[in-house]
Amino acid sequence: MPQSRRQPALLALGFGLLAATVAVIGMIPTLRAADWSLTTLPRVGANTAMAGAARAVDPGFHTVRHAGYDGQFYWGIGVDPLATGHVHHFFDKASYRYGHPLYGWLGWLFSAGQARAVPGALVAIGLASLFVAATTAAALGFGRGRFGWEGLFVALNPGLISSAVHDLAEPLATALLLGAFAAYARDRRTLTWICLALVPLSKEPLLVVLLAIVGWELHERRLRRAAIFATAAIPTLLWWTYARIHLGAWFASGDTALSEPLAGWRRALLHGRHAGAGGAIALTVLVALIVVLTLVALRALRLRGPVDLTYLALAAIAICLAPNATVAFSTALRNTAFLLVLVPFVLAFAPLLPAPETSRARDVELLQPS
Repeated sequence: MPQSRRQPALLALGFGLLAATVAVIGMIPTLRAADWSLTTLPRVGANTAMAGAARAVDPGFHTVRHAGYDGQFYWGIGVDPLATGHVHHFFDKASYRYGHPLYGWLGWLFSAGQARAVPGALVAIGLASLFVAATTAAALGFGRGRFGWEGLFVALNPGLISSAVHDLAEPLATALLLGAFAAYARDRRTLTWICLALVPLSKEPLLVVLLAIVGWELHERRLRRAAIFATAAIPTLLWWTYARIHLGAWFASGDTALSEPLAGWRRALLHGRHAGAGGAIALTVLVALIVVLTLVALRALRLRGPVDLTYLALAAIAICLAPNATVAFSTALRNTAFLLVLVPFVLAFAPLLPAPETSRARDVELLQPS
C-alpha cells in the first residue's frame, strides 16, 4: 500500500480503536460492581420474570435491583433466537422485541448456541460494531479529502457508547448504516444489498435507509438498480410476517415509542428529570442537541442524495417520539444517535454517491454477454 494511502487507513483504524476503548472504559464501573461478570451488562431486573429465566440458564447470572433495561431482551433473543423456547414468554412484549432481532441472533451465532456464552458474545459484537462504524465513518471522510473527523461522531457519540455499555443494538445498527452508504458510494452493489437487507433487522426505523437509496435510484432513473436494491427488503418482511404469525401481533402494535409530533420532546424539556446540577446539565445538553439536529435538518433539505433523505426521515421519526423514548436522558441520546452519526455527511461538501463513470461502467459490464 502506498504511503499516501497507508496513513489515512491507519488513522481510520485509530478512530475505530478509540470508539472501542471509550466503550470499554464506560463498562468498567458496572463490571467492577458485579465482580467483573459480563452478565451484568444486559441489565436484567432482579424482581422480574426475566431474572428467573436468566438464573435457570446461569445460576450465577448478575441481576440489577431496578426493573432492568432493554439489553435483557437482546440477551433473551440470543438464548431463544426464533421464539421457540421458553425465554421469550418472559419478555415485556415479545412481538416488539423480535421486530429487531439481529443483535440477539448474532449473540446466539457467536456463542455457538451456548446460552452461558451469550453475554460475552454480545459485548464482543457491540465493541466490534463500534470499531467498524468509527473506522468506516473516518474512511469515508478521508476518501473525500477530509481529515476523518467523521469518525469522532461515532467514537464520542454518547448514545452509541451508552448502548454498547448496556448491550444494546445501536452500535451494530450504526455499523450497518454506514456500511450501506460506504458500499453504495463505492458502487459495491452486493455489499450494499447485504447491508440494506440486515439494517432493518437491527432497528426497524432504519428501513428508511433502504427506501432512501431505492428512492434516489428511481430519481436518477436507474430502474434496474432500484429494483435490485428493493429486493433487500424481502428478508425483513419475511421475518416480520413470521413473527406476526408466531407471536400474534405486529412489532408496531399496542404501546409504541411514537406519538403526536413533539409530544415526547415537550415532556422531556418541561417535565423531565432535571432536578439538581446533573439534571440541569442534561437539560442543557438536550436543548443544544435538538438545536444542532434541527439546523442540520434544514441543511438536509438540499436533498443531494440518500444520506439527506435518510436524515430527514429519521428526523421525522425523532419528532414523533413518545415520552417513554425521550424523558430519560440516556434514552433520548440513544434515539438521536443515528442522526448525530449522519451530521458530518449531511454537512459535507460532496454527497455520498457512486462516481458517475464507475456506475455507468458497471452497468455496461452487466449488460454485456458473458
